[in-house]
Amino acid sequence: FHTACLTANPSIQMYTWGLGLNGRLGHGDEADLAVPTIVQALATSQVSFMACGGHHTAAILEPTGNLFTWGGGAFGKLGHGNRLAQLVPKLVAALSGKHVVTVSLGPHHSAALTAKGEVYTWG
Repeated sequence: FHTACLTANPSIQMYTWGLGLNGRLGHGDEADLAVPTIVQALATSQVSFMACGGHHTAAILEPTGNLFTWGGGAFGKLGHGNRLAQLVPKLVAALSGKHVVTVSLGPHHSAALTAKGEVYTWG
């Protein structure tokens, strides 16, 4: 029910739009957006990969490989140690320093792969 994309001209920027319920768009509120809108919390960051789940969103930042998630927190799918909604991108502290290279989001869970080939799942 929401969409995200990365643009690469002149620099990489992340945009989201659609249903804003539980903050899944990352704009600090729950407003629905009909047009692509830059995720300001990541505007000065180098996003290398992003993914949308049913109710949440994730982004990987370079050069650190740090994973950020936001949106609906049911089932612990954001990886922040709770089940609370997150209205803006927040670092998944448990994976800090692991250099995440890709992430996949389902309706109630998340999975991440590190540069060392380690797979982490939660939710």
